[in-house]
Amino acid sequence: MSTEPLAIYLNDHLAGSVGALELIDMLAEHERGRPLEEKLRALRLEIEEDQGTLRRILARIDADEHRLKQVAAWVSEKVSQARSTLANRAHPALATVEGLEALGLGIQGKLGLWFVLADLAPRDPRLAGFDYEALETRANIQHAIVERERIEAARVAFASATVGATEQ
Repeated sequence: MSTEPLAIYLNDHLAGSVGALELIDMLAEHERGRPLEEKLRALRLEIEEDQGTLRRILARIDADEHRLKQVAAWVSEKVSQARSTLANRAHPALATVEGLEALGLGIQGKLGLWFVLADLAPRDPRLAGFDYEALETRANIQHAIVERERIEAARVAFASATVGATEQ
């Protein structure tokens, strides 16, 4: 297991992507048969592609994957899913808002990763040859899609609150 800070950083993001896939699966199941499910399934495929890029970068810097971090991310997401399932019983739309919000935050973290790697690539030949600009663009598009869906889910979840507030 590499102790190089870059390897640790990449593995942290890889572990985060494992949690993101679990979250997407939970949200897609919750949204089964609705238009959001299809968007989430497409996003899942892109995140799997991003994982592949991270794995290629890890191989290029001669670092192993930290399976323990990935397992920890998976377990953490399972705990989060259990919490969400309990909250979902009383407020299903709120669970969607919170899930999409967490997913959007993760995508912003991934965007930060691509920015950092693009900045380092000219000084570290191990990081050269990856299309960071395309990865950044894709992350921005992913975030915009998730953000639009989050706002729409919030409108649904908080509709009664906004109706009550306008009547006062």
